[in-house]
Amino acid sequence: MHEIYKFGHSLAVFMSFFIILLLLLKSSGPFFKSPKRFLFFYFLIFGLFTLLHYCLFVEWHVEIVAVLFGNFDAFFYLLYPLAYFYVRGMVQKNTLLRPKDLLHLIPFFIQLLDMLPYSLTSFAHKILIAELIKFDIHELVKQQLGFFFSARFHFYVKLLLSSIYLFYSCKIYFRHRPRNEKNFILHYWIPGFLFVQILLILFLAYFFLILPSGNQFKLTYQGNSPWNYLGLGSYLVLSLSVFYFPEFLYAPYIIAEREAKLKIPNYELSAEKLIEIETKLDLYLEEFKPFLKATFSLAQLSASLDIPVHHFNYYFRKTQQSNFLEQRMRWRIRHAKELIDAGKDKIITLEAIGLESGFQSRTTFFVNFKELVGESPSAYAERKNVL
Repeated sequence: MHEIYKFGHSLAVFMSFFIILLLLLKSSGPFFKSPKRFLFFYFLIFGLFTLLHYCLFVEWHVEIVAVLFGNFDAFFYLLYPLAYFYVRGMVQKNTLLRPKDLLHLIPFFIQLLDMLPYSLTSFAHKILIAELIKFDIHELVKQQLGFFFSARFHFYVKLLLSSIYLFYSCKIYFRHRPRNEKNFILHYWIPGFLFVQILLILFLAYFFLILPSGNQFKLTYQGNSPWNYLGLGSYLVLSLSVFYFPEFLYAPYIIAEREAKLKIPNYELSAEKLIEIETKLDLYLEEFKPFLKATFSLAQLSASLDIPVHHFNYYFRKTQQSNFLEQRMRWRIRHAKELIDAGKDKIITLEAIGLESGFQSRTTFFVNFKELVGESPSAYAERKNVL
């Protein structure tokens, strides 16, 4: 079991830093104008926290413990405020920080200043503290590293503040989440995200308040507690969901930005011109099915029909209330449904149907199909086969 826990913990550390890399590279829209910036710093701090936990309880590394323990303790004060800002920005569609939000940083700066004398001590002294922790876990909260406050004091304050932030995060989520509009991020991802926060608080309370009082143990603890497996497993499910549900990386977070893209330009095309574009487009799509090519673009469509790009933009926005990318996705989904209706899913896999329909990956196909049709390709195919 220890090897399973060790592998799971290693994967948790890797996924934390992998997600922050994805958030930077795969963000749609301005990164620092979306709630994803809070999620980025959340996973960065959580990654450092899981790395410290790994080096303390799974695979002892005295140098890493010496660097992380004490020097980065203050950043844990930011973990739950960041989670709160992320949830608030997602459900209220308001990503701007208010002046009074700076008050949330006060505990962080207090401990940062409190730990300044320790941060300026020699690395040899930090190694000595790390060795003390190795032989007695209680040194984690017994050490007087701060100039004014003990580590125990900061731990209790963090636990209390984390519980308060979690309460208000849940409160603001249930008060403002949309009731009718189905959205993966708002109805599945954020509840899972909040659930992991609850488990983290329970884990900290159990590990530092309940377990030490009844069990004097040295640092040979290998994580065999059910709480550890539950917390670690939940976090891994949440972080690994990025491979199956990447919407929280790609989806537009700023509604106003999307509405601006769909805004009708100042110029207008006549009704006759719109009908002409629609006729040419329908005939071209029916005969050549250019959307089956993964590289099919608006520029190629414009060149093939000799219709300016801005005319197509106006046509899609005026008649479909969408844009070319959304329309291309709908054409591909419609083609995939036709293949499934014809029974091709019995000959080739659903993933192959997605690739044949122009999608570049299984994940993109499944996510877009479920968003448009309301059920996954496998559920749609199964229902069609029953009929």
